[in-house]
Amino acid sequence: MNLAVATSSEHRSTTLLSVAEGNKASSMLDGVFTVRRSQSTLLITLAVVAGLLFMSQFPALSPVASNNPNEATGEAPPVTDSDGDFIPDVHENLFEDWVNQTTADGRNIVIPGLDRDDARDAKYDLDRDGLNATEEYCWPYPANCTQPGFPRGLTGLLDEDGERMYLDPRVSDTDGDGLPDGFEAWLCLQTGGFNAVDLVFRCPKFDPLNASEGDEDPDEDGFDVDRNGIIDENERYTSAEEYRHGMPPFHVDELDGLWCSASLPDGGPFDNWPYISTAANMTFANLLAACTTNSTATFDDDLWLGTNPLNGDSDHRAWNGVSLGRTFPSFGDGLPDGWEVHFGLDPLNRSNALMDVDSDGWDEDRDGFVTGDPVTTQTGVSLGEALSSYEEYLVYNDDGNVVRSGLKHVAFGEDDAWVEVPVRLASPTANVATLHHDVRDLHVNGQDVYVLMRHGITHWSVDEDTSTDTWWPHATRLTDMLPLNVDGTLAGFAVTSNDGLQIISLLEDGGLAPMETWSHLDGPALEKAVMLDLDGSSLHVLALGSNGEGGVWTLGSDLQPNGEVLGDLSPGLEASLSSTNATVTSLAHAPGVDGVPTLFVGTDRGLVVFETASARDANLNGTWLFHFAFESTVIERNLDPLRPIGANVGDEPAAVRDLVLDGAGPDQLDTLWMAMPSGLHRLDLRTLTVSHGGDLVHPGKDGRSIVGADDVHSIHVLDDAILVGSAWGLWVVDGGRDATYGNREQALLPGELVTLATVEVDGALRILGGAAPGRFANQALMSPVSNDSDFDGMTDGWELIHGLDPTDPWDAFLDPDGDGLDKDLDGFADDRLWSNLDEYRYIAITTEGYDSTDPSNPDTDMDGASDGAEVHAFHLSTTTLWCHYDFQMNYQCDSDVGAAANLTYVDNAPTDASTDPTNPDSDGDGMPDGWEIKHRRWVGTTFDGGNNWTLDPMRPDDALWDADRDGLANICEYQWGVMRGLAVGGELVDTHGESPEAAQLWVEADPNNADSDGDTMTDGWEAGGLCTYDATRVGVNPLNASDGLENPDGDGFDVNLDGNLTAGEAYVNWLEFHLKDLDIVDGAVTFGPYTVPEGLDLSLLQGMLLGDEPAHGFIDDADLATLASAVPTAVGSTDPLDTDSDDDGMPDGWEIHFARWDVLEDRWTLNPIDRTDRFLDADADGMTNWEEYNAIDPALNELSSIQS
Repeated sequence: MNLAVATSSEHRSTTLLSVAEGNKASSMLDGVFTVRRSQSTLLITLAVVAGLLFMSQFPALSPVASNNPNEATGEAPPVTDSDGDFIPDVHENLFEDWVNQTTADGRNIVIPGLDRDDARDAKYDLDRDGLNATEEYCWPYPANCTQPGFPRGLTGLLDEDGERMYLDPRVSDTDGDGLPDGFEAWLCLQTGGFNAVDLVFRCPKFDPLNASEGDEDPDEDGFDVDRNGIIDENERYTSAEEYRHGMPPFHVDELDGLWCSASLPDGGPFDNWPYISTAANMTFANLLAACTTNSTATFDDDLWLGTNPLNGDSDHRAWNGVSLGRTFPSFGDGLPDGWEVHFGLDPLNRSNALMDVDSDGWDEDRDGFVTGDPVTTQTGVSLGEALSSYEEYLVYNDDGNVVRSGLKHVAFGEDDAWVEVPVRLASPTANVATLHHDVRDLHVNGQDVYVLMRHGITHWSVDEDTSTDTWWPHATRLTDMLPLNVDGTLAGFAVTSNDGLQIISLLEDGGLAPMETWSHLDGPALEKAVMLDLDGSSLHVLALGSNGEGGVWTLGSDLQPNGEVLGDLSPGLEASLSSTNATVTSLAHAPGVDGVPTLFVGTDRGLVVFETASARDANLNGTWLFHFAFESTVIERNLDPLRPIGANVGDEPAAVRDLVLDGAGPDQLDTLWMAMPSGLHRLDLRTLTVSHGGDLVHPGKDGRSIVGADDVHSIHVLDDAILVGSAWGLWVVDGGRDATYGNREQALLPGELVTLATVEVDGALRILGGAAPGRFANQALMSPVSNDSDFDGMTDGWELIHGLDPTDPWDAFLDPDGDGLDKDLDGFADDRLWSNLDEYRYIAITTEGYDSTDPSNPDTDMDGASDGAEVHAFHLSTTTLWCHYDFQMNYQCDSDVGAAANLTYVDNAPTDASTDPTNPDSDGDGMPDGWEIKHRRWVGTTFDGGNNWTLDPMRPDDALWDADRDGLANICEYQWGVMRGLAVGGELVDTHGESPEAAQLWVEADPNNADSDGDTMTDGWEAGGLCTYDATRVGVNPLNASDGLENPDGDGFDVNLDGNLTAGEAYVNWLEFHLKDLDIVDGAVTFGPYTVPEGLDLSLLQGMLLGDEPAHGFIDDADLATLASAVPTAVGSTDPLDTDSDDDGMPDGWEIHFARWDVLEDRWTLNPIDRTDRFLDADADGMTNWEEYNAIDPALNELSSIQS
């Protein structure tokens, strides 16, 4: 605080609130402060005046050695020190006046001036700044400057006018910069300001006679609150603010002392900040005595109580669970002081970095507890569920990308301020705005600016000062925009995305054509596209993504696709990219020098070059000019051609962010500019050599390099300049490919500029730049004291843990996982969104569910039904309304009835009940909701919305229904589907011998198809009525269509008695099942409507043809007990896993082979499903069938392996 110096010779104030200083002053002045009576005052005044009148009549006398001028020695006049305190009288006279002030809280400040007749004042520190009067006089020399023989010049310093300045012993802060003199002197010593040779302080940073330092921020720990990339003056955390941090209101150093804590006579245990040492060689011995006694929040003694203006992270104490204790050395908590102070956190307590002050963490595992972050590292904070202050700071900092994202523009030149184009959701009435802040690409065509963003394109008509937005479905992520020129005129764009390629035509006014006219070309996720330089009227678009995925699409002059992908990509191109898991980041296709077209593919791993015109060559080898990957790949690491990036290479030091061809004309290209993490690089197309450095490096500012200026992301070439978009912002290289002339002065355009363009506005060139959001947009300020920093209705921790952006106020309205409703079946679930905010607000409707769905997963509970569909009870795209059951449970599929059903479902929606998107089985019947919805069919003749369903996700009793009457209830059909998943996953190799490869050929269980695998054997019979695949039933499987010729029980009859059961002798599954259908017609074995499968030999059945032609099949003679145990859809079939299905002591195969028709008895002599036939005597030889089977030599009867 600057204090005015009192000039009156009268000292009438009688109030001193500082008792210690009052005692000093009282002793020094010998009772000056007693109240004077008016009469005494009058008498003394008259006496003084009279004495002056008398003395003025005599000349002044001064003792001299000689009054002869010829004998003068030329010595300076002697310095007068009346009181012998080594402070000259002339200096004490400068500061003899008293200071009288009243503080803001009404306290009086009375500080006596120096007294040339009192030697005691030299040792007093009446202004409580930590320096006594001698120290203040000596500055910039140490306190012993008054000792005889000390080598020094004049004390004090000269100001800019040549006047000598001194520290004022009556004012704590002589220069008025908010920093007390002693504090600044101590900091000067700490920063090496004392020259031990010359015995003088030279303070480049903290000089108690330099008034500008209090407003400076030497440790650069201010906070860019408005996130514009610049720490403005009002955003600095100045040295004065650091000194006064934590200071109570109305604290005045002159009264209350320095803002430090002392435990006299002892000093601090360390010499480093914040401790004030009292070692024997300590320079400033009076600091501790000047410390305040008014602080009640100290945890330790002999230390400064504010933050450290020389260290951006001052924390020096920590909470051990019981009390605060010191941490030494003072190594901070990872949070800059200015950031903590702005949000009201404690920049001295490192423990609060891991606290979740605003309680905005999220209980991800729903165990009822939000686990804390264990340690202040990137990995550490990812382990906890809390959103600690440190993690919130990391969100704000975003790896250094703190500038608000979005479209910005500035004039080409040095004298301008940039303009930030608003986002439409934030400024709905603005003439010009972008639909989103995440700008991916820019293209300018005259006065038309096209801005590609993550979710759509904004067309900005500059001359009309209007803009129009075109949104894509929210789940589509746009990546690149390639202009399509026809006959030299812009006709449209090819837009790459995670959904493939979209071809968009332009209208006559420059606007985008309606979405229904676009061409959607399916493909893999694509990142970048380039026009191949091929002859002809067709346009050939090469688009690539990750790991060699992509294609070449051919378009006509009308921008309509000419067929599908025009040929596969060259195997060599695919192999070059996939061999190193590269993701394409930039593309350029040059006509080539000497007529050889060259494709340059920039990736996150480096630059690979191909000599190709079409990118479809059968034999194509790529050359990696440079490459880097942390993991081992077949491509060698090589960063030699690039500018060294230093020790901190980052994750992708060889990433090629942008490629721009340059030359004297389109057919005279000789240069390829490359945007790299290590700077701007130039590639000579003739020699493929890379150059960098010199004028291609940002020169820095004020002798210091600028962080991020050479981390280049985009390039735009002008006739006489190269615009460079870096992580720091825009800068310009003067000149071009022929010659460069250093850095051109250019107004700042801040942010990580990933794309650049220029447009002429009112005759002046303006530079457009898209500032990337990094991981976080910073549209709103991330706050550790607000649980919803962007005020979008979703808590920060929930957003962060689900991959959303807690600094983006508008992501609440988006539906990035695409789990809304697709009512028109156009493939986009955008007819009714299930937005991020909807997902956050969801309240579970079942006890097994939980609140909030997952905005990054369209099917939170993984039950096969999307979240939005479950909540809104609309399942048009996942329910088969085209097929139904009539009232007799006959399955029918009718296009007319189905079309009417679909129309009714849409018009009357919702006709379903909502299910719980956080509970995979809302009704708890063991079948997931989505599976039930997929396989349900309505019952009736017409659909009116109130029909019964064969499956209902909100009716648990449907688990035991069996609409297809195949012997497997719905729950069993679902569980067989689970078994298939286990088999595909390799879980049945050891137990069942089923390989994953074979299981891939199994079909899905279908509760509306009695024979899911189509092998003519019903599911229930093949499953044996079981809900799971028992290991004892391997060989017969309702999902495996190839098991018809299997013979798991090994039955049959060795017809030729060679000891082997050949194909024609086996009683295979297909025969066992279709025994119920067997008949002999016209001397041939038939099976009703079923055709004998290819490869099935009926030799086993040939014996039946030796007798008379039967009148009916085996099923008509079956005993009721055997039929009763059969699966309903397989009554009359034998058991494929039992060699003796009817338990009559005679094997099925033996009975089948020797079965004959008995005309007289009108029945079969042997029947594998009739246990009573064992008592028959088919050949009337006096022995029953059972006796004959058991009396005949087994060797002539059957194989030993199946003997009964």
